[in-house]
This record gives sequence, C-alpha cells and structure tokens, in this order.
Amino acid sequence: MNEEQVIKEIKKALELNSETNLVEFKRAKGGFPKKESRKTLSAFGNAEGGIIVFGVEEKVDKTLEVVGVSETADLQEKMTSLSAEDMNVLLRLDYFLLEINKKTILAIHVPKCENHLRPYYIKELGFPNGAYVRDGNTDRKMTEEEMKNYVRNAQGDDFDGKCADNLIKEDLSITKIEDFLKKSAKKIGRIFDSVDDALLKNIGVARECKNVLRPTIAGYLIFANQNPQNTLQFERYKIRCVRFKGSGVASDIIDKADVVGTLDEQIDLMESFVLRNIKNSAEIVGAKRVERYEYPEKAVREILANAVIHRDYRITETYTQVNIFDDRIEVFNPGNLPPGVTVENIKDAQESRNRIIAARLNEMDYLEEYGRGIDIVFTLMSEWGLLPPIFKNSSNSFKVILPGEKLSQLNERQIKIWEYLLENQKINRKDVEKILPDTPLQTINYDLRKMKDTGLIHQEGKSVSTYYEANF
Repeated sequence: MNEEQVIKEIKKALELNSETNLVEFKRAKGGFPKKESRKTLSAFGNAEGGIIVFGVEEKVDKTLEVVGVSETADLQEKMTSLSAEDMNVLLRLDYFLLEINKKTILAIHVPKCENHLRPYYIKELGFPNGAYVRDGNTDRKMTEEEMKNYVRNAQGDDFDGKCADNLIKEDLSITKIEDFLKKSAKKIGRIFDSVDDALLKNIGVARECKNVLRPTIAGYLIFANQNPQNTLQFERYKIRCVRFKGSGVASDIIDKADVVGTLDEQIDLMESFVLRNIKNSAEIVGAKRVERYEYPEKAVREILANAVIHRDYRITETYTQVNIFDDRIEVFNPGNLPPGVTVENIKDAQESRNRIIAARLNEMDYLEEYGRGIDIVFTLMSEWGLLPPIFKNSSNSFKVILPGEKLSQLNERQIKIWEYLLENQKINRKDVEKILPDTPLQTINYDLRKMKDTGLIHQEGKSVSTYYEANF
C-alpha cells in the first residue's frame, strides 16, 4: 500500500468518524500502547492487512480528533521491535509520517501475513489465545472455527508438493518406488502393475512444472536415487546428532554424526545413533535374557520420525538436531509446530505441514500408529517409569525432551511441582504451598533443593523475591 492509498483510507475513516476494517487509531500520548498494538498487528496480519495510526484520539463523545504525535522515531522503533520479538512471524511494516489537520501523525501499514504462515499471533500468549481477527472496526480473539479455517488454508500451501528445481523424473529411484508400491498393494490385497507418470503424480512423488515432469520435494526427499543432500537445493537437510558426556552442551562430546540420506534412511540412522549412545541393561525373565534400553525404543523412534515428518523444510538456515545427555534426550527441529497444533493439543492433533511426506512415511511404517503416536509415547514413558515428554514451542523452533532415569526419580510432591512449572513457567514457595497444602516448609525446601540438584530447575531472585524456573 503506497502513501496515497494510506492517506485515502485514513481520511475516509476520519470522515466516517469511526475506525474501519482497515484503519485502527491509537492516541499514543501517554506512551506506546504495546498490548493493544500487538492485538491489532495480529488482527490485520490475519486479514488483508491494515493501517495503525498513532496520533488520533477517540474523545468521550465518541468523536475522533487528530492530536498528533511527537516521538515518531521512538514509536517506529518500538513497533519494529514488537513485530520482530513479540509475534510468531516477522512482518515488514511500512511507515508513513503524514500531516493531517496541521498535525503530524504516524501511519503504519501492516501487510497481510503469508497464507502458509498464518495464523499470525502473539508469542507470549501462544496459539490460539494470541491470535486475533478484525471484526468490523474491532480486534477480537479468533474462534475455534476460524482457527480451523486458517489451518486448512495454511495447509493449502503444500510446500512438500512443490517441484524440486533443476531435477527430472530420472533423479528418482524407480526401483525403490516399485518396492514401496508392491508392499502397499500387498497390504490392501491389490496386485501391483507398474509405475507410470500418472501414478507418480497421484502419490505426490512427481508433478508437471512448465511441461516437464519433475520430482516433488517430498518425492525427492524419500525416493531420490542418491543422497538428497548431494544436491545443492537439499544439502542443508542433514540431521546433526551429538552425544555429550554430561548434562550440558559445554561438556565433552563422546560421539557425533551428521546423518544424511533419504528421509526413511535418516530415521533409521538416527535411531541407531541414539540406541548406541544410551544405557542398555539386561535382566533374566524366566529362562531368557531380556535387554532393555533406558528409554523405550518405540518412543524414541516415534519422536525421531515425527521430527523428520513435521520439520519445516522451508527453513534451511539450521539443521534438525538430536542431543543426548546423561539425563535426557533432546530433539530440536527448525520451525514451530504445524498450524493448528499446540503443546496443549499435541496428543490429539493429526495435522502435518508435510501432507505427502506424512502419508508416504506412514505407509512405509515409520509412524507407530497414524494419529496416535504422541499418545503412545506418553504411555511408554510411563511404563518405563520415566517422566512424560516435554514440549517447547517457540516462534522458529520446536524441541522435544525425553527425561531419563535421573530426572525421573521424583516423588509425588516433586512431580506436582514439575507439572506446575511446565504449565506456568515459574514457581515460588507460595505457589508450592498452594499445590502442596499441609506440607511443612522444611519438606518444601527439601523438594526444591532436590530438583535443583538433579538439574531440573534453577533459582532466580533473592529473599522474598525468590522463584524457580525449569532448565528445559
């Protein structure tokens, strides 16, 4: 939107004596209205864009008056910071210093958020609580039905179904595709005939781009006739695995590997790396010797497979990472959770940003049970006597933590403290007293000290201002 269009929309709103679906006025005389501004940012980003205007006041009688602003540089700086730090996606804002009614105002054009990145929301509040829509001239929280619509539209972006540039059908392994289709046909009692172009397009492995049949991104990542990472476009799709000697990244490295290959090969190699770097004990059950890893194998495999399947493959600045410590396993993925999936609903959600990758790897048995994988991880971790997995979702990354035996040696009181921390980010002694009524202060201090010693939490503040935060 250019300056002429911005002025036209502002004057139209002033003539109507009302904000509109495209224009939001802020007085900004008493300082930067941060909370209200980020709501409007979210609402305009989730719509077709809009204009935030600083320097117009709504008076008691509901009329509008241009009062102007003086600290325009400061307002611009704070809006830029708000967009970069408080929101889940960075939108490039356009600023216009205008003179209306002999007063200087600051108009900020908020562009429409790209379809595949929506919903656009406030990071601190998370999704869906921090997602707003423009309803006439007001900002309101997104409803559940609206959320579903945004998710469906975002999925329409279909990144993994796009053509892989500069590749042709012959860059796919037809032998591997035939083996896959034969096994799939056998599962459902059909007879496999042969691979043709129509079939490749039907399963999302190839598509026509500018009259040339090319592999899709999903097709090449799964069925390439060589390591996909040998191709420049795919060289960053490695998985970096590291085994640390202690509990932090500053400790010595015992083992490391950069895992390459097709996605199914990467899952197998990641699992092999993890299993060779975690404790494996044995016990006699009846007359048989039974080996058991510190973590349930199926849970490890499910988390690793999910990392590969749900990674945001648009992001190539960093790698998927698997870090193994003495007391936990951490799996880090570029990009946050798929649209519609939150830390709260992750056990039940079945959305994936990579529909073709998810479907094909599910058919290749790289998911424990489609749609129930995370729920199974919770069950298996409990059966192993371990704490449940911990999920950390941020604006540009997602981390899963599998706590090991050391971190899982908590009593019932300490588990309640830990669960509260996961929900509320921090806890103080008064909070502990509320969730553990009738528990002596000496016992509470013991529990907090024990959790500090095991590396679960750390202390912040002093004296009456002391509180505790989770280390993960």
